[in-house]
This record gives sequence, C-alpha cells and structure tokens, in this order.
Amino acid sequence: MTGAVEQPGRGRSRFLDWWRGAVRFGNGVLGADRYERYLQYHRATGCESEPLTEREFWRDWQDWQDAHPEGRCC
Repeated sequence: MTGAVEQPGRGRSRFLDWWRGAVRFGNGVLGADRYERYLQYHRATGCESEPLTEREFWRDWQDWQDAHPEGRCC
C-alpha cells in the first residue's frame, strides 16, 4: 500500500486549481478577460494617458465591432 495515499485537502486543492484554469480558459475564449488584458497592455507600454474605464472600453470595442463586421458570422 504505497504511493496511492493523498494528504487530506489535496484533492480539493487540485480541483480548485483545475476550476481556476477552466474559468480562465472560458473567459479567454469568450473575451471576458479583454479589459484586463487592455489594462495590462496599457501599464506595460507606459502610456501617459489614463486608461479607459471599463464601460468606455466596452463601448469602444462594440463601436469597433460594428464598424468592422467582417470578422463575425452574423
């Protein structure tokens, strides 16, 4: 009986790690993390202007999508 014994709580930790990864993947696929990536890019490039608010960002993104519909199916 060696090797197969897990320590208490380790299974939960592995599940939480898996769940966080699944949520991160899902947000990436759906684009929900787009604003966070914008903020990271804004910080990394050293832009002197203030970043857009989340509401402004999504409004700008939607306007861009409306102006460039060729990337969508509908």
